[in-house]
Formats: sequence, structure tokens, C-alpha cells
Amino acid sequence: MINANRQIINLDLDLLRTFVAVADLNTFAAAAAAVSRTQSAVSQQMQRLEQLVGRELFARHGRNKLLTEHGLQLLGYARQILRANDDATASLTYNDADGELRVGVSDDAVDTLLPFLLNRIASVYPRVAVDVRIKRAQFIESMLDNHEIDLALTTAKINHHPKTLLRSSPVLWHCAPDFQLQTNEPVPLVVMDMTNPFRQIAQETLEMAGIPWRIAYEAASLSAVRAAVNAEVGVTARPLEMHNADLRILGESEGLPRLPEIQFFLYRNSHEQNEAVLTVFDAIENKKTPYAVTPIESDESDEVDEFIDSIDAIKSTEDINDNSVEDIDK
Repeated sequence: MINANRQIINLDLDLLRTFVAVADLNTFAAAAAAVSRTQSAVSQQMQRLEQLVGRELFARHGRNKLLTEHGLQLLGYARQILRANDDATASLTYNDADGELRVGVSDDAVDTLLPFLLNRIASVYPRVAVDVRIKRAQFIESMLDNHEIDLALTTAKINHHPKTLLRSSPVLWHCAPDFQLQTNEPVPLVVMDMTNPFRQIAQETLEMAGIPWRIAYEAASLSAVRAAVNAEVGVTARPLEMHNADLRILGESEGLPRLPEIQFFLYRNSHEQNEAVLTVFDAIENKKTPYAVTPIESDESDEVDEFIDSIDAIKSTEDINDNSVEDIDK
């Protein structure tokens, strides 16, 4: 029975999507990249959501945002609400899609967009079976050409297959918390092989800045990169999404140059006419990921630059200050 005297609160779907992104990614910075908003906009959204529900949803733990008891309670409902919304809209347009979807994913996209892509497909197209094949970036194009995969998620530039840009993500210098970059010595790089885009970005950026470098460790996998960095072997250039409490970000205050952004693309096999493939690609091209990832608009670029400038100054024993991560006022 509905209590007529009880106030009804309507939860905003945009606020809930951002809330889930923060909960999943643990920082406002990573969530901002996921929902294609500025960090300050994400902070303001979470302030509005806390005011709306009348509860504190986040507690700060070091550089991360952890959910309070009320936040955890809301998270379960938020996922249900978003899934119901996506299922409802999809049922009117894409509900009949079925079959198998072969997705090739380059290793440089595994820890960034793959979870979002799989979430999107599973929540909106439950009848589509997904076969994920993780390969090095240099093999993705040939897999498309040889009809081994239907879709490809990668940073590689491929000209002869339809594509959609999912995200432009900042690339940052990552190191272990206690790692000390030695002055007047070549920068020790932890990299993958010569075809890896992040290796190319790191080397080219240092060379353009006239900064000497050396290969300290060449890893065969992303997990090996993480292990070498955590062991203080050297620094690595990886996208913002790789950052966590176990890593520290280096920047211009330590003498390292700004790194360019990396773009993540979703490609469709141009020879594939399978209805499920066409339908899924069309839906993702128009709706992107569950967090509506799109390139950051040009009028927001100044705020993104301000964030990168501020994060450059982080030290291993310091928390991110108010200029780099805007806390929710309690």
C-alpha cells in the first residue's frame, strides 16, 4: 500500500551511471574518463546524489573513493535500475538479436574498455553468445581480414573496416609508491614489445623532450608490466584506468614530459553481414558503453589539462590534494 504522505524521490539515471562508475573504478578521476565528464562535474554529480538521498555515499581511503554502508546499499539498487532501463529500451529495438559474437581485444584494451563492452553486450543482448579472443595489437587487423573475429576493440589504427571511437584516455607515467627517479640518469622504462603503442608513446615523447631513456624490462604481458613496476624496476606509460592505490603517478615536477592521449576504437568486420554483429555494433556506436563513453568535448579540455597538471605533482607520501581531486563536502 502506498503511503500518500511519504515523499517520493526520483533518482536521476545520469547520476546513477556516474555513481556506478565511481564505485567500480574507485576514483573520481577514472570515473570522469569513463562517463566522459570533467572531474569537477563528477564531484558535483555525486554531491547532488548525496543531497538527493540524504546519506553519505563515499568515504575517502587514501586516493580512492570507497562506498559507505549506505553507498553499498544504493549500489545494488543502482545496478538493477540501470539494467532495467537498458533492457526496457533495448527490448523495443534490439531484443531479437541473437547468435555468436567473436570479439578480438588487444591486450592494451583489456584493463580499460573490455569490461564496459562486455557489460553492455550482456545487459542489452542476453541472447548473444560472446567469444572473446585477447591478442597482441599487431594481430588484430589480420584477424579481421581473415574473418576470425566480428568486432575488434583496440588502439590500433585500421583503415579498411568500419569503426567508432569509444574513448580518448589520458596516458600517464606510473611507478611504484616508493620508486625514486634518479636525476642525470636515463629514465628506466618498463615496456612491452616494439609494436605496443604505449612503448612507442613513451619513447617518442622522451626523445622529443630530449630526455635519455633505457629499457629496464621488456615484458611479455600486461601482468608482467605491473609486476615489474611494483618491483620498482622502472616506470611505464599506461592509460589513466590502470592507476590504483598501489601505483604512483610521475609528471613534470619529476622532469617527465606530458604524454599524449590514447584512443580506443571498436571495429566491425567489413565483410560480416551477420544480423547480431550489425545490430550490436550499431547499438554500441550510438550508445557507446554502459557509462556512455564519448570523446571529451573541446570546451572541457582546459579542465582536463588542469587535472593532468595537478596530478603531475603527486608525491608517493602525499594524498591527491584539493586541486587534483575534488572531494565531496561533508
